[in-house]
Amino acid sequence: MKRREDDILARVRGCYGAVRLRDLGLDRTEYRQVERLIAAGTLIAHPHGVVSVPGADRSLVLARIHRGVITCQHAAQYYGYPHPRRYMTVHLAVPHGGSAAPIGNEILHVERSLEPPLPTDYPVASIPEMLARYLRCDPTPEGPLMACDAALHQGHTSVEAIAELLRGPGSRQARQRLGLASSRARSPLETLARLQLHQAGISFEDGVDIHRVGEVDLLVDGWLVLELDGYSYHEDEFQFGLDRRRDRELTRQGYRVARFTRQDVQAGRVGTEIQELLAARSRLAGSS
Repeated sequence: MKRREDDILARVRGCYGAVRLRDLGLDRTEYRQVERLIAAGTLIAHPHGVVSVPGADRSLVLARIHRGVITCQHAAQYYGYPHPRRYMTVHLAVPHGGSAAPIGNEILHVERSLEPPLPTDYPVASIPEMLARYLRCDPTPEGPLMACDAALHQGHTSVEAIAELLRGPGSRQARQRLGLASSRARSPLETLARLQLHQAGISFEDGVDIHRVGEVDLLVDGWLVLELDGYSYHEDEFQFGLDRRRDRELTRQGYRVARFTRQDVQAGRVGTEIQELLAARSRLAGSS
């Protein structure tokens, strides 16, 4: 009996720790053993015949209950992409007509062509599908753009692959957001700074390579270089010195440099301050 119970537990763990019992193809004896495992607390019972090992991720359990796949920010987190905040609400893509009603505050996105995942597959949307849904779903652009930039920069997908999936409600806005994504973005700070410049109506180039300097984060109006400093900037003396040498070389070539800290970017200061610098430049040019 112990051996068969261990086998059942191994099969549940082989499904990433959560599965519908019907997908295990159990016989009557094995169902009774499952009941004993639940009574002992070795397995946890969930609605619609789903069981999990203790500590199984909630989004995984919900995906098994709804026979769907994790999508939007929780899927972006699964793939290791940056995100601006932590959402507690799990978003799931579910097959048309085949999902149960929500059992908590999870959000269900019905996908008519979605095939329920195999029990031995991790139930997460593919990267292009996740990004297409995330771009349509999120009320703010920051999170989807961070995820898009990271996926494009790492070569995990393409703009074309995402765009092909942008159909239905919300797709017009999603395509506009996708148009702001960049494979050259190297950090979420760059994503946020670009978005702030766009919202301020300021044109820019990103990932520009300047002779004897290398790649700079952003270039505005051909003369104003924006550099974005993360936390490590304040802790790394070598990087501090390297950045100052870059600044001097840029100045020597006729550029001006505006540095923004992580705090500056997260506070939304980039667009306003760059507008002020551009206005000051125009006033000086007009008075000369």
